[in-house]
Amino acid sequence: MSARSEKLIPLLIALILGVATGIVAYIYEIQPFPKALSAGTMTFGVVVAGFAATQRNMLLGMRGSSVLKFAVRTGFHDSVLAYLMHCVYAGLAVSVVSVVGFFINSNPLYWSVWFAFLIGSIALVIALILRNEILMVRIVKRFMEDQ
Repeated sequence: MSARSEKLIPLLIALILGVATGIVAYIYEIQPFPKALSAGTMTFGVVVAGFAATQRNMLLGMRGSSVLKFAVRTGFHDSVLAYLMHCVYAGLAVSVVSVVGFFINSNPLYWSVWFAFLIGSIALVIALILRNEILMVRIVKRFMEDQ
């Protein structure tokens, strides 16, 4: 898989799910959700951002590690750090979208758009986490083959 498609696939997944959710929510005129949904998804976003930032900091702290030296030598190091930062930003985006949900009135159009953004941002977070894990597996696999 090329680096370009690796970057575009999570965005496409989020866009498709977000648009589909918005259309379905508008057609069926969803009712406002309880505020607990906004609070729960806000917590999810913050936790994802926190875990990704912690994982990045742990990776930066492994200076003498043979796996980290291998990742730097093969050029994977920069990709891993960038992918982890993408997860942090996406997690924070979920939190921001969730906070907006607290202030939306009961207009079905607003709720549909908000719900589309919420589902799209959650899908983006999950796709970015999976993309990061695929890269980590690739690094470990190549590291084990070199040993």
